[in-house]
Amino acid sequence: MVVKTSLRKNIEYQMGKGKIISEIIDRVEKYASINKPLLIEGATGTGKELIVDYICRLNAQKKIAVNCGAVSKELVNSELFGSVKGAFTGSQDMKGKVEAVDGGILFLDEFNSLPLNVQVNLLRLIENNIFTRVGDTVERKANVRIIAASNKPCAELVKKGELRQDLYERFVKTIYIPTLKERSEDIDCFIDRFISEENKTLDKNVSISNEARNLLTGHDWPGNIRQLKNVITTLVIEVDINKQSKEYVIQPQLVRECLNERYHNTTINISEGDFTLQTACDNAAKEAIIRALDKTGGNNDQTIKLLNISRGTYYSLKKRLGI
Repeated sequence: MVVKTSLRKNIEYQMGKGKIISEIIDRVEKYASINKPLLIEGATGTGKELIVDYICRLNAQKKIAVNCGAVSKELVNSELFGSVKGAFTGSQDMKGKVEAVDGGILFLDEFNSLPLNVQVNLLRLIENNIFTRVGDTVERKANVRIIAASNKPCAELVKKGELRQDLYERFVKTIYIPTLKERSEDIDCFIDRFISEENKTLDKNVSISNEARNLLTGHDWPGNIRQLKNVITTLVIEVDINKQSKEYVIQPQLVRECLNERYHNTTINISEGDFTLQTACDNAAKEAIIRALDKTGGNNDQTIKLLNISRGTYYSLKKRLGI
């Protein structure tokens, strides 16, 4: 009981203590020890993986996470289920994540990105605890609990034919994690928490004016908790000392400047003297990706569609351009 109380305090510290999130954590605890597939829905940055980690700690289970949106559609099958030598160019005998986490939890982040052919194999695993490596004919067994997270409503994906109805129905419960805007009661707590954390890290004593706080609590926060934390970090770093009071106090003007610069100003400086076409293309690509991410609130799937490029190209550009 002491351990559970400690874990509960930790998840509340990370996700908030308001009535809405408290009821969600209560619901999570009811399903935590039931060895059934669980689906978690919510926008980017709402804390879906924190919920999965909480379940793992409650049950003292190991977890392996796979970001389905970051793995190419051609390789996701072997990533999950493994492969045998010669199955495809460059393939070797390899265990997949399913074998590696046998007896534990396989967390499928951006589950909504899984191709339909992989969904069939996942359904087979959930129903019978059976899977086959890519290129193999040998059936293997694994006792794996599937917890999936989606940044899109899966019921809508079923209607569009992007998610199999029979797979969707195998999830015993769908838990929705609301956006920060939907539970604004927690924003004040997060502001105080993040300022306190950054004060310790930076050895400063920063506070915030009521007017500046009101600007933050009234902001839309499309990137949710992760976005709020990044903004607070910037504010604590950039706040200047008041020459009269000798205190560091975050004022409204600094908040406005930070929000505008971070999420609306996408101008990219081309280094002086570099006139190569590649540099110009890189800067244009970076600006387009940043603007698209801003438009979609950081949602990778929507950003890819907005940019009209392949998933592989998108993640390759993000890595190369340092986004």
